[in-house]
Amino acid sequence: MKKLILLIFLTTSIFFFAQKKTTKLGVFTTIDANIGFDLGSIIRENQAQNDYEKSQLPPGKFNYGFSLLAGYQPLTWFSVSGGLRYSYIDPNFHLLYYKIQPNFYINDPETDDLVYLFANFGTKINHTAAKKAGFVGIGIGKTEPLSKRFGHQFQLSLDDQIIDGNASIFIGLSYGIILFSNKNL
Repeated sequence: MKKLILLIFLTTSIFFFAQKKTTKLGVFTTIDANIGFDLGSIIRENQAQNDYEKSQLPPGKFNYGFSLLAGYQPLTWFSVSGGLRYSYIDPNFHLLYYKIQPNFYINDPETDDLVYLFANFGTKINHTAAKKAGFVGIGIGKTEPLSKRFGHQFQLSLDDQIIDGNASIFIGLSYGIILFSNKNL
C-alpha cells in the first residue's frame, strides 16, 4: 500500500510540478529590410489641381530601408529593442532614425514560432532636407527559429511618418534575420 501511495505521489508531482519549456529569445539582434507604400498618395495626387498643390505634397510614394536592432526578452510575453532605421523616401530624404520597438507576444509560450504585436517609435538623427522627422506605428510579426541561435522574421506594419509637419501613412513589409542567445529554441 505504501508503495502504491508513493507511486501515485511521484506520478502526480511529475505532472503538476514539471517545468514546461518556455520560449524566450533572451538577448537578440535583428537586421531587416523593409519596403512601404504611402496609402494616401494616390488620393492626394488626384485631388491636387495645379502644379503648386502638387509641389506641396509630402515626398515619396514608397520608402525603402533597413533596420538594425538589439533587444532583450525578459518575459515570455514581452520584449523591447532599440537601434537604427534607415529610410530612403526621396532623393533629398535619406532619413536615419533612432528606433524603439516593444513587442507583445500573443502565441502559446511553449511553441517555437513567436507571433507578436509591436509598436514602433522613432526620431530622425541625421541632417537631410527634412528639418524634423519621426514616425510611430503598429504591426504584427512572426519569428521562426531555424537553428540554434538563428532564425528569420516577417513583419507587417502601419507607420505614420511625419516629415516637417506633414504626415503620411505607410503600410510596410519587412523580412529579416535574427540572432538570439537562447540555444534551446
